[in-house]
Amino acid sequence: MKVLMSFILISLGIVSVSAQTSPLSPALQEAQKISAEVIKLFQQKKYDEALPLAQKAISIREKELGKSHISVAQAWRNLAYIQFQREKRNEAENAFEKAFEIYEKNQPLSPNDEKIFAELLEAVAVYEALNGDITGAEKKFLRSVELREKVSGKDSPDTANSLLKLAQLYQISGNYDKAAPLLLRALDIKTKKSGKIDDESREVYDAAYCTLSKLNREDEQKQLRERFYPPVPDANPAGNNRAKIINGGVINGKAIYLPKPAYPVEAREKRASGAVSVQVLINEDGKVVFACAVSGAKELQQASEAAAYQSKFSPTLLKGQPVKVSGIITYNFVP
Repeated sequence: MKVLMSFILISLGIVSVSAQTSPLSPALQEAQKISAEVIKLFQQKKYDEALPLAQKAISIREKELGKSHISVAQAWRNLAYIQFQREKRNEAENAFEKAFEIYEKNQPLSPNDEKIFAELLEAVAVYEALNGDITGAEKKFLRSVELREKVSGKDSPDTANSLLKLAQLYQISGNYDKAAPLLLRALDIKTKKSGKIDDESREVYDAAYCTLSKLNREDEQKQLRERFYPPVPDANPAGNNRAKIINGGVINGKAIYLPKPAYPVEAREKRASGAVSVQVLINEDGKVVFACAVSGAKELQQASEAAAYQSKFSPTLLKGQPVKVSGIITYNFVP
């Protein structure tokens, strides 16, 4: 769960700073300049250098505006992303919660601030899920979807992304019945204009196809496959008609980090064993961004997917440019 939820958080936006419409005091002008420098350093991935500046911006704004001002929340949000990139989980969680609480106190919000608040809802939901509060996380993700629909529209890319995050929560908790309609709706939104699968919609298509497979809804799988990849002789669409994606086959030996999956208690009690094959998509940085168990004992599949998400590969180059790679990771379980 930790790995998948981290992936949800990574997909959120980067730091930003809002323009001030009223005249600024000298101290707030300094905070504005500091925040701009924080963003610059963040974009350059100089997170340790950005950290003290982000903290200073918070201190100045709290002193000048009070701890409950929206500008203070924006500064906490910047700090949260820095701490997340520094892999400081507790500090990032605390900063996201600080920003969230201030935005909550300043309701009603402007449309632009509602967009940011939706993002913060998702970030806080991630940590609630990590801490085992799936119900609390679900409520925040649902609230985020409602906000996205209100501000950006029911068929907007923002709404589709929020639907995907909620669906990922359901997938992680094994609630595939709830995940499936969200993924299919998100896919409809992302393919509405072109009617085709591209880099933007690939993740959603794969997630929807995987979820339908786990629900044994073969007829819907077939309809989905033929809708976007007609005709496909292979029941597994991973290697068909995928632009800019290399099919790597079985890729266990190509990993630079391939952790062993945990042996679930339920599986051990049932003496479930054997091989589990996990279809994965590896991005240009060598990170697994999608994993779906396509064979093997059901009790072993979720653990195998979690292990796959933790794997790391060397980037694959095609004509000197990094490309995505689709392949299979195989895990063998012995009771």
